Amino acid sequence: MLSPKIKNQFSDHPQIIMRPVHLKLSEEIIKHLEHTMSEHGFNTIQGLIRYYIRQGLDRDNCSYSLADDVLFIDELRKKGVSEQLIEEALVNINKRCGCP
Repeated sequence: MLSPKIKNQFSDHPQIIMRPVHLKLSEEIIKHLEHTMSEHGFNTIQGLIRYYIRQGLDRDNCSYSLADDVLFIDELRKKGVSEQLIEEALVNINKRCGCP
């Protein structure tokens, strides 16, 4: 099996390369994440954590945008969220952080 890096060199549709990051969390935080995960429609804690990281980065750094998160936007589309709602949400996020 070829690694994504090699596949991307020869592909018209490159994959997004994800790198593992190891993180220690307390049992209390994990339980809270498990509870919150289901409330927000996530299947895994990992997805929820990525979402929270992305929100924080968007708030603190306008050059890092949810609009660039192809996996997240694709997941919204799969769940039936319309393009109009996605665009409105991205505009609202940019307004809140003062981005153009």
